[in-house]
Amino acid sequence: MSLNPPLARAARSCALFAPLIWLGLAPACLVDLDDRCGDNQHYDADQASCLCDAAYALQGAECVACPEHEVGSPSGCVCEPGYTRPDPEAACEMAGGLGDECQEDADCEDPQFSHCQLPSGEEAGYCTIADCSTSEDCQGEDYACNTRQSPSFCERPPTGLGKACSSSDDCAGFEAAYCETVSAGSCVVNDCKADPGKCHGDWVCCDIGLLSQSLCIPPGELSDGQCPAGGTLVPVEEP
Repeated sequence: MSLNPPLARAARSCALFAPLIWLGLAPACLVDLDDRCGDNQHYDADQASCLCDAAYALQGAECVACPEHEVGSPSGCVCEPGYTRPDPEAACEMAGGLGDECQEDADCEDPQFSHCQLPSGEEAGYCTIADCSTSEDCQGEDYACNTRQSPSFCERPPTGLGKACSSSDDCAGFEAAYCETVSAGSCVVNDCKADPGKCHGDWVCCDIGLLSQSLCIPPGELSDGQCPAGGTLVPVEEP
């Protein structure tokens, strides 16, 4: 059965404007731009696609909740900060000794995490790995190798990093106090432009004009050394 001429013209109009629908240029096409994705998903404008929310990972065609002590990532569910897998098929367990409170190296009993890192301005330090070369040497999720200091060490992630959020109110009280809702839907560290050294480990500061924010991001999110969304990389000044 063929459409009558008015309906046919309307159908052609919606088909023509479908690629522009996110710009709101075709209000006659009945698409809810605020609800374009499926359950447990959000729209990523940079990738122009729907991605899983922070606490979910893609399995088949669905975003499935991650197990306890795991968070979602582009490569699936990974251990949350402070947890690690004894082997690839095991559940995430607290990394023994990593992050334990200490005052000196002698307080760190686990030989794998025998270095006591004393953050400036804080009384207590934490047990971690010293003399790392890259973040691959670090055991805990989101611990990252800080080579700007000597000796280099695996720096713990800021509190709240990666926590699922819908607004910055959900990140209040954490070091990662800004809710990045465009793509990650999780708490991140912002306002790093004035002090890019506040980004932990080898994470970098990107000044992203589209968001009117400067954010700390892992180096793996750079593309050929360039920040996402047309952002500008803010270099860390050498001491």
